[in-house]
Amino acid sequence: MKVKLAILFALCLALPGPDARAQTAPAAAAADDEPAKAPAVRLKALDGKTYDTASMAGEVVVASFGATWCAPCVWELKAIEELMEEYRERPVRFLWISIEDARSTPDGLLKKFAKQYRLTLPVLRDDGATFAQFSQNRRIPLVVFFDAQGRFDAPVHRGMASEPIQYKQMVRRRVDALLLAAAQGPKASDAQR
Repeated sequence: MKVKLAILFALCLALPGPDARAQTAPAAAAADDEPAKAPAVRLKALDGKTYDTASMAGEVVVASFGATWCAPCVWELKAIEELMEEYRERPVRFLWISIEDARSTPDGLLKKFAKQYRLTLPVLRDDGATFAQFSQNRRIPLVVFFDAQGRFDAPVHRGMASEPIQYKQMVRRRVDALLLAAAQGPKASDAQR
């Protein structure tokens, strides 16, 4: 089992790294004269519901993209579940988004994965278009944040430290800053941008 996890971890690390532009900003608009569409997540989950960050006003949203075969993604999911418990009384929502297509990883397999790891957060599926708004390569896990007005809050975060404590500290810093901005009101959060 350890060998299998080590191989999966090595595969995740071997995926191409992000270019500097993708690290800090969503994909650019197709043409310079077209306004860039604000990045958002609107996907169907295994529970049959559609989750749309634009309709989650009043909540900070943490959306993580990953895959069932990615060992660092599994470690990250454990940390996210712990963070969900910490923030359960606060207006924060966590989502996990599988980047695997339905043919290679059918819903039944994804449900089995969620059950195996006792996931309580919504498990969504992406056909690749949503992920592409935030990154041009497939390096995972990839975490994106949305403020309480439903706006993408750059930069994205890539990877999972082998020590979950560091990862959770990073997420707490981002979430707490977004919660503070929301508490100060829309004008304060706009001034911070």
